[in-house]
Amino acid sequence: MAHWDPGHPYRWRTWIRTKLPWLLVDLGVAAKGEDCARVGGQHWWYNRDNVTSGCYHCEVIQPGQLWKEAQSDSPRDDVRNGC
Repeated sequence: MAHWDPGHPYRWRTWIRTKLPWLLVDLGVAAKGEDCARVGGQHWWYNRDNVTSGCYHCEVIQPGQLWKEAQSDSPRDDVRNGC
């Protein structure tokens, strides 16, 4: 994940997930949070299957290609496009 949000309530859990072996993650160590919106965080979407979007931080899955919207809103994209 390219974005680090210091104010996100699940940021440490997500960071830990990137460092642990998948076996431990699958056993429930540092499992994803339930819902970012419920704890005051913002969802950070990724492409699950080109039809649905999953949140990096929590278990929420939404229909649609929300990761594309998130990419177009990124200020880093503006810098790359010369805007």
